[in-house]
Amino acid sequence: MSYRALIVDDEIYAVMGIKSGVKWEELHITEVYEAYHIREAMQVMSKASIDILICDIEMPRGNGIELLEWVNEHSPNTETIFLTAHSNFSFVQRAIQLDGFDYLLKPVEYHVLQATIGRALDTIKQEREVASLREQYKPYYNLWLKKKSLISDKFWNDLFSKKITCSSSNTERLIHEYVLPLTSSTLILPIVISVEGWDRELNSADEEVLEYALRNIARDLMLLGRHGDVIQTKLGVNCVLLFIEQADELNSAWLEEQCRQYIHYCREYLYSYVSCYIGKASLLSQVGLMYKKLLDMEYNMIKKKSQVQWYKESHSSAQNTKLPEFTTWTLLIEQGKKEDMEKELCRFFTALEQEKELNADVLHAFYHSFVQMIHYILHKRSLSLHRLIQRAEDTLVEAIPRSIADMEQWAHRLLAIVHDQLHKDDSVIHRVKRYIHDHLSESITREELADHVHLNPAYLSRLFKKEVGESLTDYVLSERMKVAKDLIINSSMPISDIAQSVGYTNFSYFTKMFKKQYQYTPQHYRRHLEDQPIKSSSG
Repeated sequence: MSYRALIVDDEIYAVMGIKSGVKWEELHITEVYEAYHIREAMQVMSKASIDILICDIEMPRGNGIELLEWVNEHSPNTETIFLTAHSNFSFVQRAIQLDGFDYLLKPVEYHVLQATIGRALDTIKQEREVASLREQYKPYYNLWLKKKSLISDKFWNDLFSKKITCSSSNTERLIHEYVLPLTSSTLILPIVISVEGWDRELNSADEEVLEYALRNIARDLMLLGRHGDVIQTKLGVNCVLLFIEQADELNSAWLEEQCRQYIHYCREYLYSYVSCYIGKASLLSQVGLMYKKLLDMEYNMIKKKSQVQWYKESHSSAQNTKLPEFTTWTLLIEQGKKEDMEKELCRFFTALEQEKELNADVLHAFYHSFVQMIHYILHKRSLSLHRLIQRAEDTLVEAIPRSIADMEQWAHRLLAIVHDQLHKDDSVIHRVKRYIHDHLSESITREELADHVHLNPAYLSRLFKKEVGESLTDYVLSERMKVAKDLIINSSMPISDIAQSVGYTNFSYFTKMFKKQYQYTPQHYRRHLEDQPIKSSSG
């Protein structure tokens, strides 16, 4: 199977760079078109079927959002990847609403872009499989049963992303076409499951497995023999859909209790903090709008966590929250008074927590003002915030934090990065390594290390691995084993005493770790030192 791609950018060198930097043949993309404004892109797409659209958002002759609106109407099977030099929240929000596949900041690394294109092509393959299946499912009913969930997921994804328009006039047709277990009078009650955080550091594969488990548990607890579905949208939103034939069929108190049990179960067994946002039962033609309202509700819920929230029409009033004195903060940062600045941040966010009525607009105002202040401080030193963050921690530029706690953490992390750049003395990594070397005989946790250098534990883990090339856990293990090996070689200490001297109270576990590092048990290593050379896998 081969594919076609289109690159749209008003900068010719950007187009040339992408065209030469991506290994198109590995992606089975046989034709790569180029355009330098959206009108030219529309002409190309009118003549050729384009699978992947790689588009700059901000162009002088019409922006990428306008092009995506046109693509959704004229080429809905095209997946769009946006590139931009600016992290403009309004553009990102609109791109998400229009079902853009991904959003990358310039200058983009070509291997990252290639991986993103690969994921987009996987989505296209799945959608083509579903489309083909729908054409053939009647003569191959058993095969269709196995793939039915794919068809259902595609329908709800297309409905919620507005690729499908459902109205009272075409409800019956859609129900028949997608073989939905509904009637035109069935009410659908959506419940958005918001994964607010994890209780431990996870890689992306672990998160996918746990989110799969989250959906299965939601199916068991919230459907419980009732008709409905549990889906995950392409944007990663987990959603329960309850099908109700009578408006009074569902007991609200029962549903809330099931959601509370679900939140407790996720916390206890799946290491996750979740909230449930319960909408109003709606007809198929209205459920897409209710789903969007729940997402808006989740977005503005910046204070309460691990809660059951019922949808209600809000009449938000103007915010009177006072923003900090950024002039004073500027002086504190420029003078290197990091501790005073950290106290100011804590004072401000503590005051925010006391606000009775608070929505995301306040966090946006703080975010943009704080970033503007940092830009001003760095500009005076001829430094770039974008490059500084890219070197230090990429995730800081991905999105605006959505909760008070996340915003406070983000501000402290950014302050630490800027402070270290402006007032370099001793690097964080050197201080962490020194602490590890001084405490090898003790239990060393990631939280203790993070507290020692005043950083968030997850951020320190990523920073350490980026700078050193191995994780904190692997580094501590390696250093302990080096010391243990030296003691075995150069002393007559009993192996059990050596184990304790490098922080191991469990002798068998020490032996297991030593063998993992050097392929020999400590006893075997000492026994053969004089007979034959021992090769180790690590210095």
